[in-house]
This record gives sequence, structure tokens and C-alpha cells, in this order.
Amino acid sequence: MKKTVLALLATAFIFAAGCGKPDASKTTDVKSVSEKIENVEYNCPGMHCTGCEQTISDEVIKLNGVKSVVADSKAKTVKVTYDAGRTTKEDISKSINAAGYDTEISKSENKHNCEEDMMKDKKD
Repeated sequence: MKKTVLALLATAFIFAAGCGKPDASKTTDVKSVSEKIENVEYNCPGMHCTGCEQTISDEVIKLNGVKSVVADSKAKTVKVTYDAGRTTKEDISKSINAAGYDTEISKSENKHNCEEDMMKDKKD
């Protein structure tokens, strides 16, 4: 009888010791989920001035996962650092198109024209 009671107490103790602890096989280590940072560069032949640079930068930085944007009107390039787990090269190119500029992989349906905008500004 004493052995049965001791066995039950031992079993209860072992069960209680493990109770409330998370199962290690079901937990997610936050450190194992990391960003996949990549860089991409696009040619934007329609970019002519610092206003163009700002327009493109303002549009691209809105994308989820974009870390930095460097638009250079002299080199006619846009360099983007982004998290590939949150956005894609195609999404970035489409964002540049949305700002009114072409890239080598996609074209804008609403082209930006600096000279036309400058003429409108002079009339106003």
C-alpha cells in the first residue's frame, strides 16, 4: 500500500513539474525569423531633376519592407534596399511606375513630364 501511494505521489510530482511549461517543439524562436535584406537598382531614363527624385522616393518608401531609396537624376537610377520577405522587385518597379516613371522591367501608364509640369507652374 505504501508503495502504491509513493508511486502515485511520484507520478503526481512529475506531472506537476512539467505542467505549465511550453512544449519546446511548438515554440517559435523569434531570432530564427529574420529579414532577408536585398538591394536592387533600376534605370529610370525619364528622371530629370531633384523633383523627380523626390516624387519617386516618396512613392517607393510607402511600400511595406522598403528600408531606403536613393533616386539619382544625374545617373538616372533608383537604388532600393528592401526586405524580400515583405515586398518584391516587381512591386518596387510598379511603385516607380505609379510615380510616373518607367523602369527597365515595367512601364508607367501615367508618365510624368517635368517640362510639362514646369509650363503649368509658370501659367499659374
